[in-house]
Amino acid sequence: MTMQDRAYAAAIFIILGICCIGAYVAVSGFTNANPEGLTLSFGNVTATPTVGVTIEIPTETPAPPTNTPLPPTETPIGYQPTLPPQATRGPTLDFIPTVATPEFTATPEASATPVGCGAEFCPRLGPADPGAPGGNPCPSNLIWGFVLDRNGQGMPGIKIHFRDAGGNAGEKDSKGPPDRPGIYDIPVGSGVWTVEIMGRKDTLRSAPFQVSVGQPWSGTGNCPTRVDFVQQ
Repeated sequence: MTMQDRAYAAAIFIILGICCIGAYVAVSGFTNANPEGLTLSFGNVTATPTVGVTIEIPTETPAPPTNTPLPPTETPIGYQPTLPPQATRGPTLDFIPTVATPEFTATPEASATPVGCGAEFCPRLGPADPGAPGGNPCPSNLIWGFVLDRNGQGMPGIKIHFRDAGGNAGEKDSKGPPDRPGIYDIPVGSGVWTVEIMGRKDTLRSAPFQVSVGQPWSGTGNCPTRVDFVQQ
């Protein structure tokens, strides 16, 4: 290094020293003139730095949120909500059962027929009936009655054979609707008559039955001129 270079370096250090002394004097004078120090403003916040060039900027602590969310709820496995009970309807009278009307039976209760008459139809006396032919419950001028099947239902179209007191013979068929099914009637005079059911070729289908005609009914018991033929 030459002498000239050394002179330049010494001059630079001297100048730097003078500048540092001037800066120190300036800062000291400003501090003495403003004992409150340097005041810096940031918006609504004012900060005063202290010596040592340390600037503290206060910070605001955020307020806690006002709406705190509720913790989530979990539905237990297998949970079923309880349903409100359904309204029940009490018994009503909306439905009224219809009682079936029993069908008309052709003949009322009659006297017992002897067991073992030995034929397809067995004859028996029957009670007086307001529905007898002519309206008389027990007419004395007729032999009448019903031909009935095993279920007590009237059987139309069955031939009833008769013989009068003098031996004269004839036939009558049991009737159907509009008459009462199975009813028959034979006009008579007096004496003892015989009635029976005949089949084809004059084969008997019932035991013969004798009737004393022309006698008035006493008002009690079976009608003496009513003869029912009941299928066995």
